[in-house]
Amino acid sequence: MNIEEDSIEDAIKRCGPYLSALHIGETNRKPPGCGRMPWKEIKKALDDINFTGPLVMEPFVRPGGQVGRDIAVWRDLMPGADLDEEAAKAVRFVRKELC
Repeated sequence: MNIEEDSIEDAIKRCGPYLSALHIGETNRKPPGCGRMPWKEIKKALDDINFTGPLVMEPFVRPGGQVGRDIAVWRDLMPGADLDEEAAKAVRFVRKELC
């Protein structure tokens, strides 16, 4: 939605009852809360459609492995980061902003 839609809020609302899960992440592939996604707009749209499905995050911040090659992660986006701590921070962020 970030790339192809004029409005993320409108896109979510158009999906309405067909939206069963939402894959979330930042425009820079980092965990939620580490970028510039319009989380308040997303929250409003999810509330407007009474979304109760799962939110799934899958940040891609390190090169290597099959997935890293497939999606062309060519540099470490969070050098030296404790990825477990970053995941925990992202969960706290999502719970605060979207739940």
